[in-house]
Amino acid sequence: MVVRLVVFDCDRTLWDHYDVSILQPPFRRVDDESVIDARGEAVRLFRGVREVLDTLRDRGLLLSIASWNRLEHVFPIFELLGLTAYFVHPKVEFHPHKDRMIGALLDELASDGHVLRPEEVLFVDDRLVNLQRVRQALGPIRTLQAGVDITAFPELLAHLDCPDRPPSPCRP
Repeated sequence: MVVRLVVFDCDRTLWDHYDVSILQPPFRRVDDESVIDARGEAVRLFRGVREVLDTLRDRGLLLSIASWNRLEHVFPIFELLGLTAYFVHPKVEFHPHKDRMIGALLDELASDGHVLRPEEVLFVDDRLVNLQRVRQALGPIRTLQAGVDITAFPELLAHLDCPDRPPSPCRP
């Protein structure tokens, strides 16, 4: 089954910071790949993120976010880095229940006419427990653990058209 939706975590997945919710707004853009908060603490996109997002969008895939963060921190960072337009119905909520976030996302996409089966969804997160909980709650969503299954962001592209098979690298 071909992937039609890729859902990303933010912290330690799209960017190098471990928890942007602890940062102090306002944020200021440093360059195309990074911002700093009011205290000078930096958030930097991992190498290749923008290029991979462009490639996925060009291939017609839907892209979204499921992040345990404060939206008043994530959305300004997205805006400053020019990432906002990539993501449809992004879910940034201050709780760890990414299964609920992705479930709500799938419902909203279905309302928009994009009915997706779990096998057509790829979820990328740095924490194994989040990947496991999403699969337990929503079914055979494919998952990749950032920093483990992919150690460089462009490696994600090799996992898009994986055949149905046992876990890793495309975890059913």
